Amino acid sequence: MKDDIEVHGWILAQEKELLKTPLATIRSGPARCQRTGRKKEFIRFDFSDWVNVVAVTPIGQLVMIRQFRYGSCRPEIEIPGGIIDPGEDPITAGCRELQEETGYRGNQPEIIGKVCPNPALQDNYCYTILVKDAVKSDNPKQDDMEDIECFLRSYKEVTALVRQGTIDHGLVLNALMFYAMTK
Repeated sequence: MKDDIEVHGWILAQEKELLKTPLATIRSGPARCQRTGRKKEFIRFDFSDWVNVVAVTPIGQLVMIRQFRYGSCRPEIEIPGGIIDPGEDPITAGCRELQEETGYRGNQPEIIGKVCPNPALQDNYCYTILVKDAVKSDNPKQDDMEDIECFLRSYKEVTALVRQGTIDHGLVLNALMFYAMTK
C-alpha cells in the first residue's frame, strides 16, 4: 500500500475505525514485523489522557473516594481523577476533578508521575498530580452518572488497604507509588 509507514522495524498499513464512542475510538490495522515478515491485525483503543490526584490534607491525610465501577461491577476505593478535557493541561484537569468529585481544593499542584496505562492496546497517558494542603471548600459537583463517597485516610491506612488487596486499581497503585517516591 502507498500509505504504509515504517516505525521501529514494523510496517504499518492504514487503519480503519471500528467503533467510536464518547470515551474511546477503537481502530484496527495490519502490521508486519520486518524481522520475521509475519503480518497480523492489531487493535488500538484511542482514549483521551487521564489524570489522578493524590490530595493531602494539612495533617497528612489522603483524600480518598469510593465509587461503583462498571468494569469490575463493584465499588472501588480510589483517589479522585478523570478525563483530561481537550485543550486542558493535566494540572488544571486534576484540580478540576478533585473539586468536582470531593469539594476539596489545595495548593502547589504538581505532576509527580506519568504512565501509559497499557501500551499494547492504548495510546493515552495517565498523569498523577500531587495537591498539598487540601481542604474542603465546597460541595462536590459530580457528573450525573457519578455517585461518589469521599473520605480521608492516613497514608499508613491506605498502604494497609493496598496490602490487603482492597485497593487494586492499577492506576491508583501507580499514583500511590509516585506519591511514595516524593516522601
